[in-house]
Amino acid sequence: MKKLLGFITIVAIFVAGILSLGAATPTGIGLLVAGSGTVLMDAGAALTLDTQKIVFLRSLKEEYDAIETWMNEAEDLSMFVSEGQTLVFPEAGADPSVYKNRISDIDSVEPEETVHKVELDVYDSQNYKIRNALLHALPFEKVQYYTKKSADAIIKKEVQDTAYAWAPKQSGNKISIQASSGPARGGYKMLTLDDIVALARDCDNKEFPDGRNLVLPSDMWWDLVNNNEILKGQLKNLTPNGTIKPTMVEYYGFKIHKSLGDKLGIGWDVAQNKLAPQGALIGGNVVPCALLFCKSEVFRAGGMYEMFYLNKSQNPTGRAYEFGFQHRFKSDFQMSANRYSGLIYLAKA
Repeated sequence: MKKLLGFITIVAIFVAGILSLGAATPTGIGLLVAGSGTVLMDAGAALTLDTQKIVFLRSLKEEYDAIETWMNEAEDLSMFVSEGQTLVFPEAGADPSVYKNRISDIDSVEPEETVHKVELDVYDSQNYKIRNALLHALPFEKVQYYTKKSADAIIKKEVQDTAYAWAPKQSGNKISIQASSGPARGGYKMLTLDDIVALARDCDNKEFPDGRNLVLPSDMWWDLVNNNEILKGQLKNLTPNGTIKPTMVEYYGFKIHKSLGDKLGIGWDVAQNKLAPQGALIGGNVVPCALLFCKSEVFRAGGMYEMFYLNKSQNPTGRAYEFGFQHRFKSDFQMSANRYSGLIYLAKA
């Protein structure tokens, strides 16, 4: 019996040691997640279990990727990002000439390509500083919780920058700008299906390519969808999956998306007839507007993910765990000559 109790005691001590090792927090880690998914660590870092690497990698990258937005409709050029920082992609030259009933030899033209090298923008979330006198190690759950908040904040900023980059700044060639014409609500004329038809007609007349996407702020989206049976019917026919998260309907060749809350961040200045400065508050002459873009004409590119972590034992001044996140990202038009874009704004009632 004594031998059995001694054996059980040894096993218990061994298990406790394993659990203690699994809960240990690495000291002074700086994680860098490259495009290949490689996790690089500081030379002075303490021994780290593989499970810890997986947690940090997923909590940074997968939380970001899990946030669905209309930006996924754009061409993804992430595969052309070099070293996670620089986007390198070619732009083809002009189309060849076409001759009708030519009786002489057909001449030739050398294809021209312009290679663009674009540095991705760097998006840094504020560092989190966590103090807890009773906290002996920073739990993975807490890291993941704040990673999700940082990923959400970063992508909302990227959404705003993308919307402003793709939106037309004023009327011009290959640009379609329309005003709403529906019943009044809250000082504006609501968006209607007739307005969508007018936008589609104008896009056809200006030879907009296919892959048309219309991104509406939440109020504009719900006013449009709730006031006609065609779009409401599309929502009713969605396959139930246990969540209520309608984000897209289709009509007259448009995919009509609901943006992340009211975070689209663009407005139209009806007095000056041009796009308001980025971040301008809606009100007065600045009215809400929706963004129109064509899938084949714009791009998005994601690059390097980074996580910066300072253990409280290495942070005597702050005496706290401190960590933050970074993502490299860029969005713009693919071709400098073809900048098809548009918007539809809420006219004042």
